[in-house]
Amino acid sequence: MICICGGILAVKNIEEPPRILKSHEKILYDRVCDVECLNCGKVLYSQPYDFGSNLNTVKPTMPKK
Repeated sequence: MICICGGILAVKNIEEPPRILKSHEKILYDRVCDVECLNCGKVLYSQPYDFGSNLNTVKPTMPKK
């Protein structure tokens, strides 16, 4: 992630999934994080951390039998 000043945004804190979730539900939970620019020091809160695909999709290389 890049800051508006052009600096790199570094992750400071990552949200923990709620404890009431089961282990398989925690994998699917979309967390947020706080980031800080390494150049200007600007902090952005509640930025997407796990959003998008929960797992990387792997295309099969061989036809299924």
